[in-house]
Amino acid sequence: MTDEKKTIAVLTTINQPNNKVGDWFEITKNKTIVVGDKKTPQDWYHDKCTYYSISDQKKSKFKISLQLPENHYTRKNLAYLFAIKSGASQIIDTDDDNFPDISEWQNLLNSEFEMFEHAPSEKISFKNIYSYFSNSDIPFWPRGFPLNLINLDESNINLNDITKTCKKDVSLWQCMVDGDPDIDAIHRLIFKSTPNFENECSILMGNNIFCAFNSQNTLWLDSDLFPLLYLPSTVSFRFTDILRGYIAQSDINSSSKNWGFFQATSFQERNDHNLMNDFRSEISMYLNMEEIFQVIYESCKTTHSIADNLINCYSSLCKNNFVKNEELKILSAWISDLNSFS
Repeated sequence: MTDEKKTIAVLTTINQPNNKVGDWFEITKNKTIVVGDKKTPQDWYHDKCTYYSISDQKKSKFKISLQLPENHYTRKNLAYLFAIKSGASQIIDTDDDNFPDISEWQNLLNSEFEMFEHAPSEKISFKNIYSYFSNSDIPFWPRGFPLNLINLDESNINLNDITKTCKKDVSLWQCMVDGDPDIDAIHRLIFKSTPNFENECSILMGNNIFCAFNSQNTLWLDSDLFPLLYLPSTVSFRFTDILRGYIAQSDINSSSKNWGFFQATSFQERNDHNLMNDFRSEISMYLNMEEIFQVIYESCKTTHSIADNLINCYSSLCKNNFVKNEELKILSAWISDLNSFS
């Protein structure tokens, strides 16, 4: 990590702090930004974190603070803004039940690893990243990967399509998570166990190569991409970060930026979940995923800025009734808040 870079980890929670949350400070040397909600204990405190209660959020000058719903994961948008206001040039996006492998994170931030790249495609190509980082006899896929593509051979990453590359500037890394990785309720309801990840080399995604990624263990290295941190509020809880991820990678795909996947750098001790509730929250995502992505893909133009493509994506999604009109108002507040830092 260079001296010029200020890295801050962010998360949201309704639980008392786990002592391991302090491990993020060992990596970033900066206090972790934590935003609460109405259900968060009023006495929430950890000496390695800066905590913002819902009251603190509403007292801030951020326009989005009054637009975001309460008791909702998307209050996390405020954590990003507080981090940027604190001078973050790099943001680690994580959750309150994910805890870092300190040495692996240090290797990542110091770029002490080999880098591979997937060959580009002439058209949209969904590749299951778990087929690269695992050696599983059972189907294994990230939450949000189109269900009808899971068992197709062409969805798996073929090692013949991967080549070692020289070090490149990378704007975003999505890292694997050991323990209880990000899979959907369908997988958890059908299979008793979750496959383990292998320590494969990092892989950049070539042009038109796409795969679902989440907000669980993500490193945003390029402040030019900070507009893409935006989590939408008018889709289901289990869809918000997946939609964010697909918009981000499509927007990046239309630019000269690079993004990719990295081996496991954290371990999840999963909070209690009702799997049937998770399943209900994922249905709308899976029923419309490929159509939604097509709308997103067509909304991103090489001639437009990152922020303009972001706005175009949500405008098109709204016109197609995949998000509500309210989303555009919240997004407008987000953009306004980001512009206030200029």
